[in-house]
Amino acid sequence: MRLNKGKLFLTIAFILAGSSVVTARYVSGSLQPFTITFLSLVFASLTAILFCGKSIFGTVKKLSKRHWKILILQSVFGIFLFRVFLTFGLHYTSAVEAGIITGTSPAITAIFTRLLLKERLKKNSMIGILFTLLGVLMLQGFPFNMSAFNISHLFGNMLALGAASCESLFTTLSRKAHTDVKEDYELNPFVQSGIVSIIALILCFVPMLLESSFSDLTKLPISGWIALAWYGSIVTVIAFACMFTGAKYCDGYTIAAFTGLIPISSLILSLIVLKETVNFNQIIGCGLIVVSIIIMSRKENYHFQKQATGN
Repeated sequence: MRLNKGKLFLTIAFILAGSSVVTARYVSGSLQPFTITFLSLVFASLTAILFCGKSIFGTVKKLSKRHWKILILQSVFGIFLFRVFLTFGLHYTSAVEAGIITGTSPAITAIFTRLLLKERLKKNSMIGILFTLLGVLMLQGFPFNMSAFNISHLFGNMLALGAASCESLFTTLSRKAHTDVKEDYELNPFVQSGIVSIIALILCFVPMLLESSFSDLTKLPISGWIALAWYGSIVTVIAFACMFTGAKYCDGYTIAAFTGLIPISSLILSLIVLKETVNFNQIIGCGLIVVSIIIMSRKENYHFQKQATGN
């Protein structure tokens, strides 16, 4: 039951995370990247304060140094540096190359799981991660035209790889926050999501001021403000809270496999909302990711059944 609950929350989290791609397109042509991030985090912070403001205040007063370290790292890497690397990386490389590189995040998450969480990489975990990575690559257009990779784009590609690593570190830290922690001292997922959003909001303040795009706010249509509200309140607060909850019940390799749902969600929403088309490779990619999740789930069930029987 706990496993199914964890997988359900991870599914919701990464489906919502995938909607950020479509949501951002409504405002990306009108506002600068850090202004978009800052305003979305304003909505995220207000939502968190509205629903659990007292709990956030009470939690902040009794957080341990270990929890502060994890929360700050999540804010810095998962939101701030991820945006910095991706935004500036796209100035030096193509969107195609950056998309291919950021598609490696499930594999990077698996590496962080082994290094930071010390979780054993079992056979089914390895197969599941491999299928996820292949599925994401298919969604990104594999087999790639290697001539598209330009040596002059190397710096931009390194920044894109940094963005993928930051995203992977964020998800790994979500699991780490629930390991070796007393039950009565675990963070409430919504409170954790709110604190992370507020810290990231503070970090994005100066970069947002440097963009000087205040005049553009007056030109933003109602649909743009709705997109920002969704980006902040749903994609950030709700999705983060679901991921934090799912990380409580699932191991790091399962979380890595479930990150493959992000491009599937983006693809489906692009078809529905943006009326884009889908090709055969993308259908195969979706299928591979679904297979990977099934494989990882079978591994999980075996693992926890084994624990339950004491074998």
